[in-house]
Amino acid sequence: MKKFLVIIIILLVAVLAVMTRPDKQAHKEAMMKAVKEYVDEEASNQGFGDNIFTDLGKGVVNKVIEAALGTKLKVDDYYLFNTTHVNLNGESKTLSVGLFGHVFTFDKKMLRDALNEAAKSKDE
Repeated sequence: MKKFLVIIIILLVAVLAVMTRPDKQAHKEAMMKAVKEYVDEEASNQGFGDNIFTDLGKGVVNKVIEAALGTKLKVDDYYLFNTTHVNLNGESKTLSVGLFGHVFTFDKKMLRDALNEAAKSKDE
């Protein structure tokens, strides 16, 4: 009986995972949030105050990265979870993992490096 209960619980968790996988838009939104945090952090580290020019620059950077993500971002679906990655210079870099309706992005440095490469390749 215990074995049967364990199997039922595992099946229920698996079905829940399948039903709550985030979509590509959720991954993109999570990464854009991380990008915005990074841009804000870098602007303050560089000594740029909050003014109209700084806000305009941040907006331009965010739009460029958003456009790059829209064309470069690929979702790999593994039924229970999914991952997103970008292909940069022939190399695939995983940026996030989606599970149970939540997107987990990797550290800011890895995300920053991948997004810088995506923006450069978009310009080319």
